[in-house]
Amino acid sequence: MSDFSFIPPTSVVTIPGAHASAAFTSKTSEVFKEEHNIAPIIINDKMKYIPWGGDNQMPYNIIDLIESDETMSTCQMFNAEVCYGSGLVYDTELATAQVQAQVDDFMLDNDLASYFLGVCQDFKHFGFCVSVIILNEDACRIVRIVRKQACYSTTSRLPTPFGTISSRSRA
Repeated sequence: MSDFSFIPPTSVVTIPGAHASAAFTSKTSEVFKEEHNIAPIIINDKMKYIPWGGDNQMPYNIIDLIESDETMSTCQMFNAEVCYGSGLVYDTELATAQVQAQVDDFMLDNDLASYFLGVCQDFKHFGFCVSVIILNEDACRIVRIVRKQACYSTTSRLPTPFGTISSRSRA
């Protein structure tokens, strides 16, 4: 174990032999402390949302930080790919011909590889993801699943624990 007693409690130190710096702090709550009070933004009597950080720009700042550092960007993509694994594999071997056809149609209409990789990226960047599930007219079968980019979603900031679920078809 290294001895960092020579480093002040809160400081930024250049790492010898590398083009990098390290931030040291004894209180991590100070690193992520907002300068502004974060209170719900009231839209009307029935609707309000929680801003993302004091300036409501946190997801964009996270994306900028990731994209501005080649190593960080590569590592985050690697993390998403590790989370994603070898992708989605479905098996309809024991299903009826009708179910096999429905699964094949669903897979043709939905790019699940792209969907799952995007979901994994959102989990790695923001710690959550947002999916839109579209049902058929009878609301008995999923016909589409779409990833809504987490940084552009207000669903996660609404005061309800889960987003709104609607059975109306948009397909």
